[in-house]
Amino acid sequence: TGTGMAPEVRERAFEPFFTTKAAGIGSGLGLSMVYGFAKQSGGHVVLRSAPGQGTTVTLYLPAAPAGDAAPAPEAEPKAALPAGGRRILVVEDDPRVRRVAVRRLAELGYATVEAENGEAALAILERGLPVDLLFSDVVMPGRLRGPALAERARRLRPGLKVLLTSGYADPETLDAVASLPDAGWLAKPYGIEGLRQKLREIMGA
Repeated sequence: TGTGMAPEVRERAFEPFFTTKAAGIGSGLGLSMVYGFAKQSGGHVVLRSAPGQGTTVTLYLPAAPAGDAAPAPEAEPKAALPAGGRRILVVEDDPRVRRVAVRRLAELGYATVEAENGEAALAILERGLPVDLLFSDVVMPGRLRGPALAERARRLRPGLKVLLTSGYADPETLDAVASLPDAGWLAKPYGIEGLRQKLREIMGA
């Protein structure tokens, strides 16, 4: 129903953080996450768009063979959850993405506190609220990107564990993560099991 995309826009439509919207309105992660989920499921995405003709996005997903459905995994007992009363500071400027992260962490048994950018996260730490791990997006508005926020947070809380996430893993960012002790990297889009495993690796439980 829209106006459609010019060829140069269509070619970048699935690129993480690419958006034609004004700053603060679009994150550029929507179609990127759709593409990632389709590929992780063994499918693919076809995008048809042209100016004046609107846009059609078609998802192709593999069908499960009849009678070959995998048994549902047994739910983990509450006692086996890794949380143990631990609190995670979630830093994400996109409210929708932040809500998903907080919901997944709650399902894993963690307490959470939220911040919309690096400055707000530092303010929470400065107030003395106990936090066991910083879970932060890399690219955010303001002066502090994820790695810089992690360094500042560590000055306030030596030994604070860190998990950074982004849909775009540039070498500079990965090098910055690798230089941080007790820190990890989680690529977007991620599922709850990937999040669970990464938190266990970093937090040792």
